[in-house]
Amino acid sequence: MTDRSAAGVDGAGVHGAGVTAQRAKEALRTSDLSQRHVAASIGIDETKLSKSLSGRRRFGTEELLALATATGVTVSWLLGDESQVSATPLRYQPGIDRSPGPHPGSSPRRLIVETAWDLFARHGYETVRIADIADAAGISNASIHYYFDGKSDLFDATLDYSVKLAFDRQIAWLDKIPNPHRRLERLLELQSPIGRTSRSEWSIWLQTWARLGLEDAHTSDYPAHYERWSHTVRSTIEAGQSDGLFRSGDSEAMADELTSLLDGLGVKVLTGIMDVATFRRRLSSYLKRAIVNTNPDEESS
Repeated sequence: MTDRSAAGVDGAGVHGAGVTAQRAKEALRTSDLSQRHVAASIGIDETKLSKSLSGRRRFGTEELLALATATGVTVSWLLGDESQVSATPLRYQPGIDRSPGPHPGSSPRRLIVETAWDLFARHGYETVRIADIADAAGISNASIHYYFDGKSDLFDATLDYSVKLAFDRQIAWLDKIPNPHRRLERLLELQSPIGRTSRSEWSIWLQTWARLGLEDAHTSDYPAHYERWSHTVRSTIEAGQSDGLFRSGDSEAMADELTSLLDGLGVKVLTGIMDVATFRRRLSSYLKRAIVNTNPDEESS
């Protein structure tokens, strides 16, 4: 357990508020967004944002998430390091092609990706046309083709955007939970199709799975993204096993089974076959049966 994990995001960990403030200022500067727009997107007034940027006030968890989304950096980078929760998606490392965001004054590329992400998630890749995206974004078709080779290239960018959103949630919320059992429960909740944003991410992922079933998976970045997610689950299970909270066994196999269950249940929720309450019960029941050590004394003997 790192010191930052114990301190939590609100404390910006061992790096302190100073590093986060400096990186927040850099993120704001390179985003070309006004401080007023960023403050509005975060949900605070400009005075509070100014205090946070100067290091006199710490960003809260939700504020960090909103700041990362608005400026296109990762929460991990804002905190001053790369967390072990997961690996930063390559296209979103600081200094490399930053993520789009749904905010006024954002760059054309970011506006295009955010608009496409929303349309693809709600209507599907096959249904949405480049002209639909251009119309919704208030730009020309030519502007989209300036940044992307075509619709498939643009869809790949929306997948990367979904990965970034999921990664940011992990960094912002998980490092403040030292108990592996609670951490695993929160991790699964964060990755579940609950809430509008998460459901949109799942829609993009589900469409990606369908596309990869018909295409060469080796041409996509998604398998690597999924492997990072699996590694996160596996490392959390191993931490729980070390603490005697989880059953002993093959952590890789346990992670495979757990992520497969989450995928299957998530698809049922997304398609309306299962409600959220049942989803949570099924997942909780599986954790108790297959993961959680109900008799730690026997486990350690």
